[in-house]
Amino acid sequence: MATTTYIPPFETRARVVIEPERPDAPPLRHVARRRPAGRPTPVPCATSAEPSLHGSRLTRRGRVVVGLVWLLLLVAGVLAFVRPWGGAESPGGAPVVTTVEVRGGDTLWELATDVSPTADPRETVAAIMELNGISSAADIRPGDLIQVPSAH
Repeated sequence: MATTTYIPPFETRARVVIEPERPDAPPLRHVARRRPAGRPTPVPCATSAEPSLHGSRLTRRGRVVVGLVWLLLLVAGVLAFVRPWGGAESPGGAPVVTTVEVRGGDTLWELATDVSPTADPRETVAAIMELNGISSAADIRPGDLIQVPSAH
């Protein structure tokens, strides 16, 4: 039986194949011949893998990663509906608001800093615009009654 030493194709060395003696040939010592390195010759398999519905198998690490991705998607979906970070709301679920009359020279920025001096005025201005359906600061006039979120 022939003995074959396999050297992976990325190595530059050649494979050495030792051929056995032939019974009809005169007795010689084993002769080694060199084959050029490259792709290995295909070897027929006794059996092949069972066909799978999904086409591939995951390693343990792959199953853990897929499980974590599904868990992350589930948590993101739940948080999208629960919103634990929703701002100042009353126990009934509606935000607590106060009605303010706009005077001459008032701006949304001034109203926001008057209502919540410690909060970021940009967020308060955005909340005022959303509560009143205002698209720009030029939409308010002296004498208008607008709703502003109450200070926490």
